Amino acid sequence: MRHFILVLTGSLMISGLAACVGINKTKLNMAVYDFGLSVSNENNQQITSKLLFEEPIAAESLNHNKIRYRLNYQNPSRVFFYTESRWAATPPELLSSKLTNLAHIANTTKNCSLKLKIEVFDHVFQSATASEGIVQLSAQLVEKKSKKIILTQLITESAPSSTPNAQGGAAALQMASENALKKAINWGNTAAESNLLCQ
Repeated sequence: MRHFILVLTGSLMISGLAACVGINKTKLNMAVYDFGLSVSNENNQQITSKLLFEEPIAAESLNHNKIRYRLNYQNPSRVFFYTESRWAATPPELLSSKLTNLAHIANTTKNCSLKLKIEVFDHVFQSATASEGIVQLSAQLVEKKSKKIILTQLITESAPSSTPNAQGGAAALQMASENALKKAINWGNTAAESNLLCQ
Protein backbone atom coordinates (compact mmCIF):
# COMPACT_ATOMS: atom_id res chain seq x y z
CA MET A 1 0.00 0.00 0.00
CA ARG A 2 2.82 2.37 0.95
CA HIS A 3 4.56 1.59 -2.34
CA PHE A 4 1.33 2.38 -4.23
CA ILE A 5 0.99 5.78 -2.48
CA LEU A 6 4.63 6.66 -3.28
CA VAL A 7 4.13 5.75 -6.94
CA LEU A 8 0.87 7.72 -7.07
CA THR A 9 2.50 10.76 -5.43
CA GLY A 10 5.40 10.60 -7.87
CA SER A 11 3.06 10.37 -10.83
CA LEU A 12 1.08 13.39 -9.64
CA MET A 13 4.27 15.42 -9.20
CA ILE A 14 5.46 14.54 -12.71
CA SER A 15 2.02 15.43 -14.13
CA GLY A 16 2.12 18.73 -12.28
CA LEU A 17 5.56 19.55 -13.64
CA ALA A 18 4.48 18.65 -17.15
CA ALA A 19 1.44 20.89 -16.83
CA CYS A 20 3.62 23.79 -15.62
CA VAL A 21 6.05 23.28 -18.46
CA GLY A 22 3.14 23.16 -20.90
CA ILE A 23 1.70 26.41 -19.53
CA ASN A 24 5.09 28.15 -19.63
CA LYS A 25 5.71 26.86 -23.12
CA THR A 26 2.40 28.32 -24.28
CA LYS A 27 3.24 31.67 -22.71
CA LEU A 28 6.71 31.70 -24.23
CA ASN A 29 5.32 30.86 -27.67
CA MET A 30 2.57 33.50 -27.51
CA ALA A 31 3.05 36.04 -30.33
CA VAL A 32 2.00 39.59 -29.44
CA TYR A 33 1.10 42.11 -32.16
CA ASP A 34 0.45 45.85 -32.23
CA PHE A 35 0.34 48.46 -35.00
CA GLY A 36 4.12 48.88 -35.13
CA LEU A 37 6.32 51.90 -34.58
CA SER A 38 5.40 55.25 -36.10
CA VAL A 39 8.06 56.28 -38.61
CA SER A 40 7.90 59.74 -40.19
CA ASN A 41 8.44 59.84 -43.94
CA GLU A 42 6.93 61.34 -47.08
CA ASN A 43 4.37 58.55 -47.33
CA ASN A 44 3.35 58.78 -43.67
CA GLN A 45 2.44 62.43 -43.15
CA GLN A 46 -0.07 63.49 -40.52
CA ILE A 47 -3.59 64.48 -41.53
CA THR A 48 -5.04 67.70 -40.13
CA SER A 49 -8.27 67.20 -38.23
CA LYS A 50 -10.60 70.12 -37.53
CA LEU A 51 -12.29 68.05 -34.84
CA LEU A 52 -11.16 66.78 -31.47
CA PHE A 53 -11.45 63.02 -31.01
CA GLU A 54 -13.38 61.22 -28.34
CA GLU A 55 -11.89 57.97 -27.06
CA PRO A 56 -12.64 55.19 -29.58
CA ILE A 57 -14.99 52.47 -28.39
CA ALA A 58 -15.90 49.04 -29.78
CA ALA A 59 -18.75 46.61 -29.95
CA GLU A 60 -18.78 44.43 -26.81
CA SER A 61 -17.59 41.38 -28.75
CA LEU A 62 -14.36 43.25 -29.66
CA ASN A 63 -13.37 44.49 -26.19
CA HIS A 64 -10.50 42.03 -25.71
CA ASN A 65 -7.01 41.39 -27.08
CA LYS A 66 -7.78 38.17 -28.95
CA ILE A 67 -7.13 38.17 -32.70
CA ARG A 68 -10.31 37.12 -34.48
CA TYR A 69 -10.66 35.43 -37.85
CA ARG A 70 -13.48 34.12 -40.02
CA LEU A 71 -13.64 31.44 -42.70
CA ASN A 72 -16.09 33.02 -45.12
CA TYR A 73 -15.77 30.12 -47.54
CA GLN A 74 -16.94 27.63 -44.90
CA ASN A 75 -19.08 29.35 -42.26
CA PRO A 76 -19.23 33.18 -42.46
CA SER A 77 -21.15 33.54 -39.20
CA ARG A 78 -18.63 31.69 -37.02
CA VAL A 79 -15.83 33.56 -35.22
CA PHE A 80 -12.47 31.91 -34.50
CA PHE A 81 -9.50 33.08 -32.42
CA TYR A 82 -5.78 32.54 -32.96
CA THR A 83 -4.78 30.54 -29.87
CA GLU A 84 -1.05 31.39 -29.88
CA SER A 85 -1.33 35.05 -30.89
CA ARG A 86 -2.93 38.12 -29.37
CA TRP A 87 -3.00 41.90 -29.60
CA ALA A 88 -0.85 43.97 -27.26
CA ALA A 89 -3.97 46.00 -26.43
CA THR A 90 -7.68 46.07 -27.24
CA PRO A 91 -8.76 47.35 -30.69
CA PRO A 92 -10.00 50.70 -29.25
CA GLU A 93 -6.62 51.21 -27.58
CA LEU A 94 -4.78 50.33 -30.80
CA LEU A 95 -6.88 52.83 -32.76
CA SER A 96 -6.44 55.52 -30.11
CA SER A 97 -2.67 55.17 -30.35
CA LYS A 98 -2.85 55.20 -34.15
CA LEU A 99 -4.95 58.37 -34.11
CA THR A 100 -2.33 60.14 -31.99
CA ASN A 101 0.35 59.35 -34.57
CA LEU A 102 -1.83 59.85 -37.62
CA ALA A 103 -3.73 63.08 -36.95
CA HIS A 104 -2.71 66.66 -36.26
CA ILE A 105 -5.42 68.70 -34.51
CA ALA A 106 -5.94 72.14 -36.06
CA ASN A 107 -5.39 75.17 -33.81
CA THR A 108 -8.97 76.32 -34.43
CA THR A 109 -11.28 73.38 -33.90
CA LYS A 110 -15.00 73.17 -34.49
CA ASN A 111 -17.76 72.96 -31.88
CA CYS A 112 -18.12 69.28 -32.67
CA SER A 113 -16.06 66.18 -31.94
CA LEU A 114 -15.51 62.92 -33.79
CA LYS A 115 -16.51 59.70 -32.07
CA LEU A 116 -15.51 56.32 -33.51
CA LYS A 117 -16.98 52.94 -32.71
CA ILE A 118 -15.37 49.76 -34.06
CA GLU A 119 -18.02 47.46 -35.48
CA VAL A 120 -15.81 44.94 -37.30
CA PHE A 121 -12.14 44.06 -36.70
CA ASP A 122 -11.53 40.66 -38.31
CA HIS A 123 -9.07 38.70 -40.40
CA VAL A 124 -11.39 37.24 -43.05
CA PHE A 125 -10.55 34.28 -45.28
CA GLN A 126 -12.34 34.21 -48.64
CA SER A 127 -10.54 30.92 -49.41
CA ALA A 128 -7.90 28.77 -47.74
CA THR A 129 -5.16 30.98 -49.19
CA ALA A 130 -6.78 34.38 -49.88
CA SER A 131 -7.62 36.61 -46.91
CA GLU A 132 -7.89 40.24 -45.85
CA GLY A 133 -8.13 42.40 -42.77
CA ILE A 134 -11.52 44.13 -42.55
CA VAL A 135 -12.22 47.12 -40.30
CA GLN A 136 -15.60 48.81 -40.04
CA LEU A 137 -16.03 52.04 -38.10
CA SER A 138 -19.17 53.91 -37.15
CA ALA A 139 -18.06 57.55 -37.33
CA GLN A 140 -20.25 60.00 -35.40
CA LEU A 141 -20.24 63.79 -35.55
CA VAL A 142 -21.11 64.92 -32.00
CA GLU A 143 -21.96 68.43 -30.76
CA LYS A 144 -19.66 69.11 -27.82
CA LYS A 145 -22.06 70.90 -25.47
CA SER A 146 -25.19 68.80 -25.85
CA LYS A 147 -23.36 65.53 -26.75
CA LYS A 148 -26.01 65.17 -29.45
CA ILE A 149 -25.11 62.94 -32.41
CA ILE A 150 -25.57 65.07 -35.52
CA LEU A 151 -24.44 62.73 -38.28
CA THR A 152 -23.29 59.12 -38.56
CA GLN A 153 -21.29 57.46 -41.30
CA LEU A 154 -20.35 53.79 -41.64
CA ILE A 155 -16.80 53.37 -42.97
CA THR A 156 -15.47 50.02 -44.14
CA GLU A 157 -11.89 49.38 -45.26
CA SER A 158 -9.98 46.23 -46.12
CA ALA A 159 -6.37 45.33 -46.87
CA PRO A 160 -5.00 42.06 -48.29
CA SER A 161 -3.09 39.71 -46.01
CA SER A 162 0.30 38.56 -47.30
CA THR A 163 0.15 35.30 -45.32
CA PRO A 164 -2.77 33.11 -44.14
CA ASN A 165 -1.98 33.38 -40.44
CA ALA A 166 -2.05 35.75 -37.45
CA GLN A 167 1.03 37.63 -38.62
CA GLY A 168 -0.49 38.39 -42.00
CA GLY A 169 -3.86 39.18 -40.43
CA ALA A 170 -2.38 41.61 -37.91
CA ALA A 171 -0.49 43.49 -40.65
CA ALA A 172 -3.60 43.63 -42.85
CA LEU A 173 -5.73 44.93 -39.96
CA GLN A 174 -3.14 47.59 -39.22
CA MET A 175 -3.31 48.85 -42.82
CA ALA A 176 -7.11 48.63 -42.98
CA SER A 177 -7.35 50.55 -39.67
CA GLU A 178 -5.09 53.33 -40.94
CA ASN A 179 -7.11 53.69 -44.15
CA ALA A 180 -10.39 53.69 -42.20
CA LEU A 181 -9.11 56.34 -39.78
CA LYS A 182 -7.96 58.59 -42.63
CA LYS A 183 -11.35 58.27 -44.28
CA ALA A 184 -13.11 58.99 -40.96
CA ILE A 185 -11.03 62.13 -40.37
CA ASN A 186 -11.72 63.44 -43.88
CA TRP A 187 -15.42 62.67 -43.48
CA GLY A 188 -15.50 64.49 -40.12
CA ASN A 189 -13.78 67.57 -41.55
CA THR A 190 -16.23 67.77 -44.47
CA ALA A 191 -19.31 67.10 -42.31
CA ALA A 192 -18.30 69.72 -39.74
CA GLU A 193 -17.67 72.37 -42.39
CA SER A 194 -21.19 72.02 -43.78
CA ASN A 195 -23.02 71.88 -40.44
CA LEU A 196 -23.98 75.08 -38.62
CA LEU A 197 -23.97 73.38 -35.21
CA CYS A 198 -20.24 72.77 -35.58
CA GLN A 199 -19.23 76.32 -36.46
